[in-house]
Amino acid sequence: MSSTARTAPHARRWGAGVVLAGAAVVAAITGVASAPIARADTPESVLDQAIQDLAQADQVFEQAPQASLDAHQLAALIPEENLITTTQSFTSGLEAVQIGLPAADQAGLADVDLGLLNADQGVLDAAQGFLAADQAGDLTSFASGLPTDLATLDADLGAAGAAVDVALVDLGAEFFNAIGVPDIFLP
Repeated sequence: MSSTARTAPHARRWGAGVVLAGAAVVAAITGVASAPIARADTPESVLDQAIQDLAQADQVFEQAPQASLDAHQLAALIPEENLITTTQSFTSGLEAVQIGLPAADQAGLADVDLGLLNADQGVLDAAQGFLAADQAGDLTSFASGLPTDLATLDADLGAAGAAVDVALVDLGAEFFNAIGVPDIFLP
């Protein structure tokens, strides 16, 4: 039992590291890390909503009173907030890339953008679940906090996968746009 208690925080940190490394690699490949951040014209755009959901998730995590958290929960909270901030920046970069694409390509990216929005809403739901579990006193030990940890990790991995999907589709759209032919992979 104590072996499990020692490995869970390491697994969580490893998962967060995978997400951050994946986002950094994709950002480097697509060049969005250095791209200027531009906002969409309409406030109801999908990527804007995804960014707003991440900002709200960050605010929810900040509401968790650190004094009541178990040590492994507290150790996981700061990387989680850092992950959310990194994902917000990455999504802003994706938005900047998409704004530069032709309207037809932007429309073709709707499905992957919605996937990213759904994943970011999952992060928000996990953050709200974390806060609710904390308020209920369910995070005072490793065993009682494990379901919350797993739900948060699952949401993080879902967001990372969705971000990679959007980045790869954006990269393809940029490539086909640069050579002056329609993107054969977009609907």
